[in-house]
Amino acid sequence: MIPTINETSFQAEVGQLVKDLVGAIRSRNPLNPLIDSWHDPIYIKSADGQMLAVNKAYEHTFSGNVSSVGRFSSDFLNETIKPVAASSDALIVQGCTSVDFEHLGRDQHGRMLLLRTIKRSLLGSGHTRAAILGVTRIVEVQTENPGALRLLDLARVWEQFVRLDDREKKVAVLVAKGESVKDMAKILDVSDKTIENRRNSGMRKLGVENQAGLIRLMVRFQDNGFHDFGL
Repeated sequence: MIPTINETSFQAEVGQLVKDLVGAIRSRNPLNPLIDSWHDPIYIKSADGQMLAVNKAYEHTFSGNVSSVGRFSSDFLNETIKPVAASSDALIVQGCTSVDFEHLGRDQHGRMLLLRTIKRSLLGSGHTRAAILGVTRIVEVQTENPGALRLLDLARVWEQFVRLDDREKKVAVLVAKGESVKDMAKILDVSDKTIENRRNSGMRKLGVENQAGLIRLMVRFQDNGFHDFGL
């Protein structure tokens, strides 16, 4: 059974931490004393993802023996966490003041964890570089669940699909709908060769070996709720 986190309490704690950090920034006081006493992993990073300050709980859980300060989170986070870390960071940088979500991910010890993360914007706080405050609470250490791991792997491939160019996405959807190369060329008003090139490029980026594999992948995306392609 998944333990319940008191949402109001956790949000209130993080809200107070933000106020304390902004006060420290404006008073030119050090930030680490405010985060070091927390048992939850806490980090402050710049808009480009460089770690500016972390507490011991963060180092122990996510970065290991080498200090993460001065490094980019993409350089050391486990692959199961990188996509959601990047997408939630982007929301803050693009103007969201707060992001709150649960997610699965492996820590630096290899454990699969159910995590609750709250991110708050520090933009406009007066700090020359601080943009994002993150507080992550471990909800549960998961026993290995093959179904959950498969879904996590699919989520990572979805991140690759989202990064495809517009034509590669359209071709992938048309392939999954059973359209022939000639029909796709007519629909998109391009040559047969262009269709083949964009199909092969998309398959390579998604890590599928053939057209049948691409069709199965697109169906999995739809069946697992990533997007309704009308298949």
